[in-house]
Amino acid sequence: MRSALRYCAFILLFLGTAMVAQGDEIDAKLQALKTQNDLSNWIYERLDYVNENADQRLSFLMASQKDIWRKPKTADEQYAWLHMLSTQGYYQLLNGNILGSINSYENALGFYLEHHIDTYDIVEYILKPLSNNYTRLGDYERALYLQQRSIKFQSLIDKNPEKIAAIYCNMAISYRAMGRLDDATLTLKKGLSLTQPNTTLTIMLTNVHADILYDQGHYATAAALIENNIKKQKLLNTESAYWLMGSYTTAGNVYLELQELRKAAQYYHRAIAILDKYYLGTRIRERASLYTQIGKTALQLNQPQVALQFFKETLSTLKISDGKGQVMANKIYGDNKLVEVFEQMASVHLLLKNPREALVNIKFSLLAANKIRSEFADDKTKERLQRYLKLIAEKGIEISYQQYQQAKDKKLLSEILEFAEQTKSRTLLDQINSNKQHSSILAKDSLFIRKLTLERAIIYQEKQEIESKSPTSTSSIAALKYNLSFINKQIKQKYGHIDPEDYSLNLNTTKLPKGRTIEYFFGKHALYLIDIDQGRPNHMVKIENAALVKSEIQHYVNTYFQDGPAAMLNAPKAFYQSSFHLYQTLLGKITFAPNEHITIIPDEVLGYISFDGLMTKDHFTPNISSWPFFIKQHTISYAFSLKTLALNQTKNSKGSFTGFFITHQKGHNKPLKAIADEAKGIQQLVSGNFIFNERVNASSFMNAFENSKVLHIGTHAYLSGLNKEPTLDLGSEKVYLFEFADQQHAPDLVVLSACRTADGLLANGEGIISLSRGFNAIGTSSTIAGLWNVNDRAASLITHTLYQNLKAGETGSEALRKAKLAWLTTEKPNDGLYLPYYWDSLIYMGRDQSFELRSPVHNLLIWGMGLALILATLPLVAMFIKYIKRKAN
Repeated sequence: MRSALRYCAFILLFLGTAMVAQGDEIDAKLQALKTQNDLSNWIYERLDYVNENADQRLSFLMASQKDIWRKPKTADEQYAWLHMLSTQGYYQLLNGNILGSINSYENALGFYLEHHIDTYDIVEYILKPLSNNYTRLGDYERALYLQQRSIKFQSLIDKNPEKIAAIYCNMAISYRAMGRLDDATLTLKKGLSLTQPNTTLTIMLTNVHADILYDQGHYATAAALIENNIKKQKLLNTESAYWLMGSYTTAGNVYLELQELRKAAQYYHRAIAILDKYYLGTRIRERASLYTQIGKTALQLNQPQVALQFFKETLSTLKISDGKGQVMANKIYGDNKLVEVFEQMASVHLLLKNPREALVNIKFSLLAANKIRSEFADDKTKERLQRYLKLIAEKGIEISYQQYQQAKDKKLLSEILEFAEQTKSRTLLDQINSNKQHSSILAKDSLFIRKLTLERAIIYQEKQEIESKSPTSTSSIAALKYNLSFINKQIKQKYGHIDPEDYSLNLNTTKLPKGRTIEYFFGKHALYLIDIDQGRPNHMVKIENAALVKSEIQHYVNTYFQDGPAAMLNAPKAFYQSSFHLYQTLLGKITFAPNEHITIIPDEVLGYISFDGLMTKDHFTPNISSWPFFIKQHTISYAFSLKTLALNQTKNSKGSFTGFFITHQKGHNKPLKAIADEAKGIQQLVSGNFIFNERVNASSFMNAFENSKVLHIGTHAYLSGLNKEPTLDLGSEKVYLFEFADQQHAPDLVVLSACRTADGLLANGEGIISLSRGFNAIGTSSTIAGLWNVNDRAASLITHTLYQNLKAGETGSEALRKAKLAWLTTEKPNDGLYLPYYWDSLIYMGRDQSFELRSPVHNLLIWGMGLALILATLPLVAMFIKYIKRKAN
């Protein structure tokens, strides 16, 4: 035994000595080349050294920037240095560091574009692996942009049809991942038209075709296609073996979906065997993915322990666990493979009756997803990620809820609230954070100047695209956004506090709304209600059958509000019963104290409802004004999330009131009486700047946005373009809210008296993309906006009363409540006017606060004061005249 130990010690000592000697040798060579100022061979010597043992030499390779003594000057030196940068990206990917690999490839791309090194194959060695990295990360918008750019570069470098077909193959993968299956199929056909039968490239394209069929649910067709593709792959080498492994993986996925579980496992193991034979020590992400798929198969075979072992293999392969199999939380990075495996491990622990372990893994899954999110540049990419995260968060909420039912531990409610907040308006939160942080830094930094220039260019191009003025603007926007992502990365590296990755709740309760807050989470299976009292979760309700509840809400909103007042007028009792049923479903299990202030944080379709007009008692009476509306008992405001509410706390110290009013219809001078009356009513109450008709334009609006505490907008507003951008119609021109990002100041309150300004497109996991939300994103802490087409007369009167209440010092939500109650308590010519359709469209969204408004000094008062002053001074004037005359005599 002792002799064996001595032998092992000798071997280790020998190897260590050899490695030191090898290190001394390379150091001597590099020093000699440095002395000779031979930069090209110094670079190639480093690369040769690394190629011998890449895994152990990665740190040596990454130290090249630090060790280099001067910048490359000649064409040969620049070519060598570019090769060094792309090799850094390659080895980091092999080592599993995707983000590091992306940075290296992007540095290489920047160097290539700066020095125009035309002899270097940019497509093969930079654009292709970089776009593949973004595909792995889930940022398909940037991947697709790079692939489209690759087509152009490839056509310049070498019009080889197979190389172009390979790019089309990658584009099809990106389109598929974005859910654009028609575009994926069309791109795939372009690729196949450029290839010869039975080539490696045809195999690749057929694999992707089978994947698209899988996504379309055509599992049997996909199985037949992939089986046939496997039969065609005979002779294997290190390149072709990779595509056979891909075919095996696709076959496993198809048979997993077809519930042919043992057959699926067989294909996954065949893929592993190829990795063992041809790619041992490399292709670790593919290996990790296969371990996860085998684990999922075992889980469906009701073999949780087997599944757990394979999931642990995934973590070990991705270097997230230590030698004992324990997860190292500080090692978790942004990767879809990690998001998936942690979610699957949660399912295993649930099956093994370990709910706490399941929760830990749900949190790890969301942590990995958040780290991916911080790398995304495009809001649509973030929204797609949110849809997936919502499913994971729902699993965490349900586990915590079951534990809460047993233990009644309120710490679990805080955990549930954190899961819910993970899925609430996260893209909005990013936008608010970005605008606040960027505007707080003086734009003297050249990085910010370049950022601002790019953002303005993007704004211009997006306006062109929305208004269909430029058919080529889509590709221009993609290029600008990609360049902007470079700048944002540099800003993030320079200013560490910008774009933080900490998304835990950690809310200061002093910044949360006083009174009660009801936060909803609309899951796939259930609707959850979290009751928060004075900033602390107090109670929770689970409402079963989410699909049915969603259907009932959609029917209620569409029937009684979105389609006009007819259904409500013609069948008030049916409306009453529907409204009370909804109240019972959404709030019936909560006990409120009298006259509480309640903040509602809705989710999904709940964002289309005004809770103010819900019935609280099951007793119908024909006397509509006496109905038990929720607003009669409580003051209600709304918020996008607790975090957005806490973030928008700053107040604008500049200016007072500005109102914009377009009182004439487009194309002729016929006045819009309701808007004219609204303006006249506000003018009688409030001092400020009132801007009408031709003076309403983008310039005056921009100035008012920067210099007003309260901004009133009495003009048309809507969502436009494919991305449903919040848009204001200013008569002669349109203004898009994305034009106001990064402003130094924003109004404390924006009142949007136009129709459906709180309504918009529903983004799952994000919320309603409305004009109200758009103002919140650019720094406005509070808005009053309409959920449906408002009644002009009602809106005008309620708005007038609202300003009376605001001027009296009421907070925004209380002022709006009292304005609505005034409508309900004032005699009407028609009892139907008491129905919620007429008075309940406007809702208060955001931080509840009071607003300082001054009374106007009317012209009549000014003339009266002047006349009084003249009359008062007449005796003095007369005495003065007498005095002058006496002196003259």
